[in-house]
Amino acid sequence: MTKDQDYVYYESGLMLNSKQPMKQIDVCLVSTKDYVFYVPKKSVGMFLVLNTIKTHQYFDGVSIEDGVQKIIANSETPQDLEKSMIALLEDDEKYVHKIADKKTFKIKGFLGKHTLRMSTGGTNWSSVMPKGKGLSKEFRTFHGQ
Repeated sequence: MTKDQDYVYYESGLMLNSKQPMKQIDVCLVSTKDYVFYVPKKSVGMFLVLNTIKTHQYFDGVSIEDGVQKIIANSETPQDLEKSMIALLEDDEKYVHKIADKKTFKIKGFLGKHTLRMSTGGTNWSSVMPKGKGLSKEFRTFHGQ
C-alpha cells in the first residue's frame, strides 16, 4: 500500500460531532478512498471504545499512534486496512464513516485549515480536521476536493 495514494494517516486530528457538539475529541485519522476512520486518543465519555483499543494486540505497550501505524503496516490492501479498522472500532458510527453512505462529504477551508464535514442528513453530522502544518490541505487533495 502506498501512503497518499491508497490511504492517508494523521497522528492528530480534531473531531466534532452532532451527538457531542461541545466536545472536541483528539483522534488519529485514517482514511482510504471509501472510508474515514477516527481513532479516539482520549476518553471523553467513550470509555468502552478506548478500553477496547488499549487491549487490542497491536496496542500492547505502545501508544495509540504506534498501534495504528502497526495496523497500517500489516495491511496489504486498502480493503485489509478497512476491515482491520472496522473491527478495531467495533463498526461504531461515531468513528467509522463509509463515504458512500454520506449525503454530504465536503472539505471547507478557512485561514489555511481544511475541515471535512460529513452528514447522513438532518442534524446528524461529524467533522474532523487534521492537525499540523499543510496536513489538512494534503487530506483535501487525497479526497479530490
